[in-house]
Amino acid sequence: MLNEVGPEVPVHFTRFHPDYQMRNLPPTPVATLERAYAIANDKGLHYPYVGNVPGHPGNHTFCPSCGKIVIQRTAFFVTGINIENGTCKFCETPIAGVFHQPGEHCP
Repeated sequence: MLNEVGPEVPVHFTRFHPDYQMRNLPPTPVATLERAYAIANDKGLHYPYVGNVPGHPGNHTFCPSCGKIVIQRTAFFVTGINIENGTCKFCETPIAGVFHQPGEHCP
């Protein structure tokens, strides 16, 4: 992935949760998601995150420079964005993407 699309593409590792007609399968182990997240970070991807694991610290997107949360999530919702004018609010590192504040409608 790193070689094909580059380090700026967000990578979402989401937990499978058995529901509806697939109750016979187990959920994805959290350790599997954490391992995938760690590998992505170690390989140089800037924006990996873990999903469908409520309260997990990997649910958020972190600045690749200062390590602070730039996109905060609760469940499937973005609850905070620490990006201003395309940069991290804390260290001013450019953050790739187009961002809108929670509740703000896209143009």
